Amino acid sequence: METKELLFAVSGLFLLGGCSPSTQEHSLKGWVADATKNTVAVVEKGDTLSFGTANADKEGLDGLFIGDSVEVYYKGEYASGMEALRLVTIAHPETVVRTRLFEEGLRTEAIDGSHRSLYILFSPDSLTAELYTSDKNGKETWKQHTLPSGKHFWSLKDENDPVTLHRTDGCWKVTDREKVLFEQPQSDADESLGMWTTSRYEGILPAADGPGIRYQLALRHRQHSGDGSFLLRLTYLEAENGQDVTFVYTGKRLTQRGTPEYPDATVWQLIADQGEDVYNFLQEKDGQSLTLLNRDFKKSQLPLNYTLKKVE
Repeated sequence: METKELLFAVSGLFLLGGCSPSTQEHSLKGWVADATKNTVAVVEKGDTLSFGTANADKEGLDGLFIGDSVEVYYKGEYASGMEALRLVTIAHPETVVRTRLFEEGLRTEAIDGSHRSLYILFSPDSLTAELYTSDKNGKETWKQHTLPSGKHFWSLKDENDPVTLHRTDGCWKVTDREKVLFEQPQSDADESLGMWTTSRYEGILPAADGPGIRYQLALRHRQHSGDGSFLLRLTYLEAENGQDVTFVYTGKRLTQRGTPEYPDATVWQLIADQGEDVYNFLQEKDGQSLTLLNRDFKKSQLPLNYTLKKVE
């Protein structure tokens, strides 16, 4: 009897040792609040947790962009700045693609009056160009060709393809022979308007059903231009079985003047590439915040927060 009790006691020690908190693998899911080459900060249920990523397994990571949903695996009890074992992207693939198009792509617009857009991503050597349209899934890869004059153009098929991508008078265009299909906005092509700049705004605004909607807005434009493009992430908090759900929109920004209350006010109107979504934001006088307006350019009468704050 004593021998059996001793064996049970010893096996119990082994079992306890195998379940030691210092060796157990854990994971958490959240959204990326900040990321550098070797670190990441992830927000989970309102808490910001930081991890080192220099030696982490990133095979399941499809880029690492602010606002992305990720799962972080680590060993032992959490400590700020501890090394992550691996990171996995759990955001919808469209989120990653649209972020990349906004940050690295060249945006052109259909000239037929529709809201369709065409984004162009060049390879590092410019020998190929990936083309993404807002009304279709997937992409096309076009190859570079050279004219006798030395100028380059890109097409899907071969050098005799009538539909080509080229740059004329400093402006990128997609044409079918002499007919222009898509064209880069003049305000984007005009280098006299200054360097490209990006500004970001964030805030949690009210939701009809749920704890709120996290707005993450990035604007990209020439320094002295009121136009440009935008990337808007809308995260509906705890929307689906207690989990956050994120939608991503890209499109063009236009600057409008005046509201019914303030004739001299500046309003940034965001027109999405996808569908008919339009967002109107009043630029507050402090220059550090934006307030969401309705379709009539009016503020909500509810005593709730509808303001986004500028972030670095």
